[in-house]
Amino acid sequence: MPSSRIPKIVANLTLSYGLRYQFNGVPYEIHDFLSTLFTNPSGPAPFTFTIAGNKDQGLPPLYKNDWHDFEPRIGLAWDPFKQGKTSIRAGYGIFHDRMFGQLLGLTRGNPPFQQIFFEPFFTPASIGPPVSTLSPPSNLTATPVVPDFGFNASGMLQGGILPFLIDPHLRMPYSQSWDFGVQHELGGNLLVEVNYVGSKGARLLRVVDGNPPQPALLAQLEAFCVRTNPSNSGFHTQSGQCDQTTLQFDNLWIGAESGVLPFDAVNNNAFLHAESFTGAASSTYHALQTNITKRLSRGIAVQAAYTWSHAIDNSSDPLVPTMGNQEFPRDSLNLKAERGNSDFDVRQRLVINYTWDLPVGQGRQHLAEGRAGRIFEGWQVAGITTFSSGLPFDIFTATDTAHTGQPQRPDFNPAGIPVPVSNPRTQTGPNLGLFTDAPFGRGGDLGRNHFRGPGINNWDVVLQKTTSLSERLSVEFRTEFYNLFNRVQFSQPGNLRSNPGTFGQSTSEVRRADQTSGARQIQFGMKLRF
Repeated sequence: MPSSRIPKIVANLTLSYGLRYQFNGVPYEIHDFLSTLFTNPSGPAPFTFTIAGNKDQGLPPLYKNDWHDFEPRIGLAWDPFKQGKTSIRAGYGIFHDRMFGQLLGLTRGNPPFQQIFFEPFFTPASIGPPVSTLSPPSNLTATPVVPDFGFNASGMLQGGILPFLIDPHLRMPYSQSWDFGVQHELGGNLLVEVNYVGSKGARLLRVVDGNPPQPALLAQLEAFCVRTNPSNSGFHTQSGQCDQTTLQFDNLWIGAESGVLPFDAVNNNAFLHAESFTGAASSTYHALQTNITKRLSRGIAVQAAYTWSHAIDNSSDPLVPTMGNQEFPRDSLNLKAERGNSDFDVRQRLVINYTWDLPVGQGRQHLAEGRAGRIFEGWQVAGITTFSSGLPFDIFTATDTAHTGQPQRPDFNPAGIPVPVSNPRTQTGPNLGLFTDAPFGRGGDLGRNHFRGPGINNWDVVLQKTTSLSERLSVEFRTEFYNLFNRVQFSQPGNLRSNPGTFGQSTSEVRRADQTSGARQIQFGMKLRF
């Protein structure tokens, strides 16, 4: 519901302003197949899931409607010299996002619509009976109630599920965007534009663990699991004691049930993690964007766009992390530690497109007549050249040194001693010798997305000849080169310390948009025009 006005203050200054109101209602499934939890998933079990749907049918919505999405906009354009060759522009606006269906559709997998059956597990697996001798699961009655992890009266394992939850107090994500730029036309059909562009995102969607280890319980376990504690004995560990290495990953949720801890580090283990989608993320973006355009004259047209930018956030995608990165934060109770370079942060990018009609043949500067002119006329070279810095990536260890249930980032020592690498030609990331696991009790000192992967240097070029056969008939022959110089565009390097053979190594290439090889491709085409 927009409302705007564009007054002209003076002859060379235009101010536009307006107010937009946007309302995105809470989606629902017409057959009421969505369910969620309206209580704290880190509290005590059991939990009862509630079917969410159309409130007109008496069902609660997944989250409350957000009625406050007002979006003011303002912009101006000024011609300071009143010659029509210079323009100074500025603008500011607020923009809201909406919830998307894939995220909401995940709640169809919650009880009572999805019942998870557990067969008893054996460690090691060889001591258990053959799968063929296990009895089939009994008929289950759909229930919205999820108890703690354990065996029920029928001897079946229950609880320990991974639910998908929507924050019932969710509000729509929004961003503030602003820009300031100058555009000036020079002689010789040349146009230059320089812009500063910025934005700030708030209430952005991200996933957190809704049932993380509790600091108070964890502190008690750390105090208990010391060698000198006389009560620390009789556990199913190699030493018979629990220690810092025991306080990792799933042990924090089912350590007591597995016989390796005196009690769990969570208030419930009905949920072994809980994918809770909230508006807890934020972002900033600042960029210098320049554009130089030479309009077509004398057979030459060129446009070059250069961007120098920096994007920072504490979550870049609520569902699909960038290649090599992970979904949950390292500590769902400390999201400040996740602030770093965005997964999509490209610091510098230059894209040039160009067209050159050779000045040969009929109506051209050279060989305008004769057979030679017919042979060499109609040649054109065009292309797109891209230079870009690489995308950032995270580095992870195989240990949960911070006792949060997640693999942590390592400590980074730039003065560390490099180790030999398997293939120096494909070593596009840092050396493994620069990293060590942090001591137990904290995460590593390496920040999120500290390192960058390989950049892009790509030339796509077309060589084309158009030959006139008659006044109304011509034939066009094209030779298209993709990645003309056959440069390897490496994918992100391995980022797991637990895989020393692939750490820092790019083991694949970036494919083209149609998923064909990124290696040089040449194709020919012919077109008859009439």
